[in-house]
Amino acid sequence: MLATTHLLFALILIGWFGLDRKAAFAVLLFGVLIDIDHVLGMAEFVAKEGVENSLNLQAALSSDVQWKSLLHSPQAVLFVAPVVLGFRMVLPLVAWSAHLLMDYVQMNYLGICSPAEMFLMGLMALVLLHMRRAEFSATSGDPSLKGLIVHETTGLATLVSALPVLRSLKKWITPLGSLW
Repeated sequence: MLATTHLLFALILIGWFGLDRKAAFAVLLFGVLIDIDHVLGMAEFVAKEGVENSLNLQAALSSDVQWKSLLHSPQAVLFVAPVVLGFRMVLPLVAWSAHLLMDYVQMNYLGICSPAEMFLMGLMALVLLHMRRAEFSATSGDPSLKGLIVHETTGLATLVSALPVLRSLKKWITPLGSLW
């Protein structure tokens, strides 16, 4: 699956269980960030095939580059299980298992970037949006989508202004909340 789909699933898990930062980090680590091996594979692919093929899906699929590490195989449970025990939580194991299952379904049934995969990603985005809207409605009493968008853009502007490197982007994000 696309990293976006893995991220949406991890965010749904985090929201569904109301995880704290430590647990959320563990879910993101095992549900999404194990795909960092694809970045390393891309570096090897560009070195072998050249930059001109970096966006060519057929060239990437036919290449002999190792795109996935050991973490993408069932044998990785020998690594994941002790780490999960160290975190003293089971959700990282759930996130990792879901990651492997989603990749298996994509490779064997859906295909890479297929309409079915895009539909699944859109469905997960809608579930996450519904969860955020319900949470916002419960805490603020405002059930409108406009209120949620204003709240989220304000939060994003606050986050960006707290990061020194991105502080200049605040002037672009802040007006988004006033569009409504």
